[in-house]
Amino acid sequence: MKRITVFSTIAAIGVICFFIIILSGENCDDCFSAPAMAAKFFVSGLVIIVGSIYFTKKFLKTENIIFDIESQPILETNEATDGVPFAGEGIIKSEKTIRSPYTNTSCVYFHSIKEMYVESQRGKGRWQIVENISLFVPFYIEDKRGKLKIDLTNLDDDFSGYKILSSGFEGVPNPKNSEVDCDALLNKNYFTPKELYQVSTSKMGKYRWSEFVLRPWTKVFVYGMVSRRNEELFLHEDERCPLIISKKNRDQYVEEFYRGGNLVYFVHFLITIGYTIALFSLNYFLQLDPLKLLALLFIGNFVITGSVIFSLYNRIVTLKNRALNALSNIEIELKRRSDLIPNLVEVVKGYAKYEKEILKIVAEARAEIMFSKELKKEEKPVIPSLVAIIENYPDLKASENFQNLMRNLIDTEERIAYSREFYNRAVRKYNTLISQFPFLIISSPLRLKEMDFLSISRG
Repeated sequence: MKRITVFSTIAAIGVICFFIIILSGENCDDCFSAPAMAAKFFVSGLVIIVGSIYFTKKFLKTENIIFDIESQPILETNEATDGVPFAGEGIIKSEKTIRSPYTNTSCVYFHSIKEMYVESQRGKGRWQIVENISLFVPFYIEDKRGKLKIDLTNLDDDFSGYKILSSGFEGVPNPKNSEVDCDALLNKNYFTPKELYQVSTSKMGKYRWSEFVLRPWTKVFVYGMVSRRNEELFLHEDERCPLIISKKNRDQYVEEFYRGGNLVYFVHFLITIGYTIALFSLNYFLQLDPLKLLALLFIGNFVITGSVIFSLYNRIVTLKNRALNALSNIEIELKRRSDLIPNLVEVVKGYAKYEKEILKIVAEARAEIMFSKELKKEEKPVIPSLVAIIENYPDLKASENFQNLMRNLIDTEERIAYSREFYNRAVRKYNTLISQFPFLIISSPLRLKEMDFLSISRG
């Protein structure tokens, strides 16, 4: 996925405008005449407007995906569920590895590119790809609870900057957001690795090599959709979520994308610049009356100002809906926990001599289940208390059913804790936004109130 920021947007638009205004005039006597320059500036103005809108929409689309990734709690591999997105951390492992062709590195995935410099008739040349190989072997991520297989079919990006030859199947949906964070062993090197130097074809032309690999024993953060195939669970890309394998942790990965958040507000300034340039350039041909020109400038900027207010309101609504979505995730996890409590009661009943003390804690846990209207209340650390009690009963603790049940219950507690923490982060963003200028222009007249944080007592 593209990391879109204000700087990258300005840089991309600037390069296009530079090409239109300067480079398009090479070997042309009339390309820098007044009419030609007016036309070029008019086109550049349109490029600024269209480019700003394009990159902003691209950022907002990517931001929605990143929000889904951020809202997903980090799970253990044994918590992966068929048909449900999964986010986790682990070590890359594989029963077998492959060797990259240029550096002979042991890996589970490699992408190797060889390019040749081709001279043109005008004395200028370009790099042409003569070899583009990508290959992977089955591998998985492993953590303390187990392992989960990874499917790289239809991978879209490995940070090489080169196209990956499709390894998928025709007719299979292939979203364009999946990426793997690979190590760049060679990156446009103008020489072959030392061990391959003797077979170099440098006498026949100028070459350069690039090679990117994913090595085993690399600690990674992963995100994707889980599916069951032949009784095994696989993590893969899906239309609903991309496949992400990153050497950064989840917080670092997410932060990369949120750096472009100011583009949502800065885009209107860029559009204003583009409109002004396009209008004055067009006026070179139309020769409008100064009053008419001023009127068009005023009307255009008035429309842009209206779009600013519209954009600010939409941003407020988006952040509020994200906070409400985070709140609903808490309710889902609380419901999951309430479904586990009756099962816990049944298991404990099998150990009559422990009933009195443990059932008291279980009863408190059942009473402690809260829903959205009660979420602001302080919560007692009931589940940790239950775990502490169990430590005194080795026979009950040794029960496999009880162990599985308690593991699920503790995992659920961790999910609830993360969901609450994420909700508070979403609320903090919303509350900060509506209290800052220029959002006060919208929030004050509409009397938008700050949302309440959750208060949590930790055991």
